Amino acid sequence: MAATITLEVPVEHEALDATHVGICEELHQLALDAPDGTVFDACESAVIRKGREVQTQMLEAAVARRIEAAEKKGADPCLLVRPCQGEPRPKARQFVSAIGR
Repeated sequence: MAATITLEVPVEHEALDATHVGICEELHQLALDAPDGTVFDACESAVIRKGREVQTQMLEAAVARRIEAAEKKGADPCLLVRPCQGEPRPKARQFVSAIGR
């Protein structure tokens, strides 16, 4: 059995940490399973794809947290979003949903 460590992580980051561990495990298995001469390309493609997914999750969480804080203070969370020139300001929740695209 591999050596392990115990980490204390804030609950709101638990899923992200589990995602990172899962990506590492997936990459290790991918490296073992990839045919000779394709290991780097296979792992690189997986890292780029998974990395983008993790970045999107982190961005969504950060923006959602900021919106929730603004709403608790009674501020209009839509003021956090800078629309393109000439476009109407989106609703804050629509903005968070749009990030995931």
